[in-house]
Amino acid sequence: MISTDRGPLHRTLPLFWIAALGFALSGCAGHKPPVPLAFYDSPEAALRALAATTPGEQAVTATDKIEINHHGERYPLKVAVMMKRPAFLRVESIPLMGPPDFYLSVAEGELRVFLPGKGAFYTGRATPQNISRFFPVFMPAADMVSLLMGVPPEGAEEMQSLGGDREEGLYRVDQYKSGRRMRSLWIDPADGRLIRFRRFMEEGTVIYTADFADHARIGEGFLPQQVTIRGEEMAVLTVRHTDLRQFAADPESFPLPVPEGMTPILLDP
Repeated sequence: MISTDRGPLHRTLPLFWIAALGFALSGCAGHKPPVPLAFYDSPEAALRALAATTPGEQAVTATDKIEINHHGERYPLKVAVMMKRPAFLRVESIPLMGPPDFYLSVAEGELRVFLPGKGAFYTGRATPQNISRFFPVFMPAADMVSLLMGVPPEGAEEMQSLGGDREEGLYRVDQYKSGRRMRSLWIDPADGRLIRFRRFMEEGTVIYTADFADHARIGEGFLPQQVTIRGEEMAVLTVRHTDLRQFAADPESFPLPVPEGMTPILLDP
């Protein structure tokens, strides 16, 4: 709590001398007025600054605490994650007791899920529909992996024009296709990190919004240690990364192996 007692100096000096003393101190050598926060000259400059902060193309492992908020009900999970852009993911549950009871992998466009407790192994295309049957998000696998790593999902190359503006201390980059805003990125001009990403449908409806916080250095870039994803058709998903590690991994290390003697259940007809 800030004290309201101004001390003996303020109780004895007249207001004029207090003001004069403050003015003199403000002009002392070494004291500089605050420098206004610099913003970008163009949306292209903002995107270049953002590109310089990304964690690169190597794989990343983390221990994640996940909270799913659906219709006011909260469901906590703890998982080990390995992820690599553009669309490689491996998830393994960390239960309080006993062996893992949930495994999921996405690699080369294929989804695999193993539920040991049910003795079931599922495989199919890594479509938003199939992924949402096991994980509380409805989006392409490439979007999900990019968001978990705090990187804008693919699709910028399809955009035809850009717009930029200041918004609440951030710089917002809007990406347009055929005159319609399809994506928005909020970038912190202080360090070039991505703070928020939003994807729109063609008619302007928000598909989902992702917020990023508590960035940590990893490799030559930064990765958010907290990611929150929300959308009209999705539960609110909050992911907190810990024990972040970056390493080289090939695509063959991501797909779950089919347990011996088990016949996969096909998710697609």
